Order: sequence, then structure tokens, then C-alpha cells
Amino acid sequence: MTFTQNFRAFILLAILPFVIFNYANSESLPKEWEEHSENITILDTEEVQEIVKTNSAILLDFWKKDIKPEKLDRKKWMPAQRYSISGAKWIPNAGLETLTPELRNYFEETVKRLTKSNKDAKLVCFCRRGYYAKIAAERLVRMGYTNIFLYPGTDLWEDAGNRLTIVKPEKIK
Repeated sequence: MTFTQNFRAFILLAILPFVIFNYANSESLPKEWEEHSENITILDTEEVQEIVKTNSAILLDFWKKDIKPEKLDRKKWMPAQRYSISGAKWIPNAGLETLTPELRNYFEETVKRLTKSNKDAKLVCFCRRGYYAKIAAERLVRMGYTNIFLYPGTDLWEDAGNRLTIVKPEKIK
């Protein structure tokens, strides 16, 4: 074998396990989703497409929002925009493992406003890959909400050929 053939074989053998692993796991749920509250239903992309089409639930995006470093000049701060499922309400950082009292209040008051204090409102929680959404969904169950759904996230949504739109963070009103 020539050097080029050896190099190609090496590259193929080096990346093949990653390709097989990603293909085999592309439709499976994240490992941390194997255990979740019995009050949470996991949705697939087709089910969320129907919800978006019929506007039959409140879509809650819990992806994090970057916080400006204190020493950085405000003029130099360019936070990334959030691309989300159309119609979603973005409640950034509310899915973090630990919430400050201010962030907890923001989360609780925003959900209360969006649901009009209806604990039976249909809520679909998601983020980018599902980690923050799962934490937020479990919090919602503990807060007494009864109709909680979980979707793996905008990465899966986009991989299925669906478009994302730019959303702004929800404000406390």
C-alpha cells in the first residue's frame, strides 16, 4: 500500500467508530432522560410539529443566556442570538441546576403569567439538547403544574428540517 492509501485507511478507521456511535444514537434520548417524573411526557418531533401547527400548548425554551463579563465594555459585548421553535417563549437560565432567588422569582412569575395561573396549562419544555429543559420541567412538576411535556431540543428540531426563529428573553411584566 502507498502512503496515501495507508493514510486514507487510518482516517477511515479513526472516524468510523464516531460515525457508527452517532448514527446508532441519533434517535435515542439523552441518558439523563431515562429517569424523569412520571408527570412528564416526552414528545417526538412530529408531535411538536402538530403542537406548533395548532398552537395547542405553550412552548417554553430554557436554553441558557450568556451573561456579560463585568469588566467587558458594554460596546464590545455581542451576546449570541437565540434561535428557537416558532412561537416559543424563552426563559433563559431557568433550567440551571442552581437558581439565585432573583432567577427563581423570574422563572416562577414568568410561567405564572404565560399560563395565566392555570396549573393545568399544556407546557412543552425544551432547550438546545434537553438538559436545561429537563431540570425546568421537574421544577414545574414540583410547583404543581400537571400537564408537562419534554422535547429533546432545537438541535433535533433543526436536524428534522424545521426552521428556527430568533426569540428574545421573556420579561417580567
